[in-house]
Amino acid sequence: MNHATPSTAITYRVNVAEAKLGISRSTIYRLVKKGDLVLVKIGERASGIIADSIHALIERNKPQQG
Repeated sequence: MNHATPSTAITYRVNVAEAKLGISRSTIYRLVKKGDLVLVKIGERASGIIADSIHALIERNKPQQG
C-alpha cells in the first residue's frame, strides 16, 4: 500500500490533523467554524482537513523574526 508523504498529502483525516497540530478535536472544529481550517467531506461519514489550510494556519501563527 502506497501512503502519501506529508509533503504530498492533500487532506488529513481529523485525527491526524489533531496529532500534527497538537490540539483537540473540538479545537479543530472550532478552527473550521472560524475559517482558519478547511474541512471537506470525503465520504458519507468521513471528513478531512485540507493540508494547505493546516500549513497556512502554521505560517500565520509563526512568531515574527527580526
